[in-house]
Amino acid sequence: MNNRFFLTLKSSFNQRPATRLLKLLLLIDVLFVLVHFFIVLFWNSEPKAFLLDANGLGYPELFQYVKYLIVMALTANLMFRKKENLYLPFLVLFFLLLVDDAYQLHHKASWFLVHLLDLKNVSGLRAVVLGQLIYIVFMGILVSGFSSLFYLKGSAHFRKTFIDIFMLISVFLFFGIGVDILHNQLEEVYLVSDILVLIEEGGEMIALSLLVWYFYFLVLESNGDRKFYLGTIFQVER
Repeated sequence: MNNRFFLTLKSSFNQRPATRLLKLLLLIDVLFVLVHFFIVLFWNSEPKAFLLDANGLGYPELFQYVKYLIVMALTANLMFRKKENLYLPFLVLFFLLLVDDAYQLHHKASWFLVHLLDLKNVSGLRAVVLGQLIYIVFMGILVSGFSSLFYLKGSAHFRKTFIDIFMLISVFLFFGIGVDILHNQLEEVYLVSDILVLIEEGGEMIALSLLVWYFYFLVLESNGDRKFYLGTIFQVER
């Protein structure tokens, strides 16, 4: 990436309050990751409330819930104050993500599907991982179909912004789903499981912080004349 890219990025996303918020969120994310690392390494996973994968409600998980609520509040602001009702799918999506995280619905659904469909291990994949994949595909089709209805109604500016948000959500889901599935597959492998926890949870936290930043930027954005979108990064590079 060259200087032109960073200058374009800076000039297009130059809302200082949003940038300051992002720096604060990322600082807290990094601190939680470091605290988890040192607790596991030196204090035998105690106190558990500071662990990224704490059983029950730990502080890092609570911080994630706060970020979900902030994104939902910012989305509601776009819808009701700015009258941009096409952002409704994101309000629904982040509500579903919050509920899923709080109640671990993807894990519960995967075990339900394992028993309902009598799933077995296939080609090295554990049955519970197959159940999780079925649940994810089903939910993905529902959410994608619902979102596409709003995308098709949007202006060119909205569609490009939609793609930006989709890219950031894809990064979030890569860690929250992709790495999580890999972790479930290798959870009994010594050391590898611990490393995957750091990658999965840390990646999720940072990706969600970026989503908070982006939605806050949209709230602060005064017009639709922005020339640069995250989805056009590779065009800038050429």
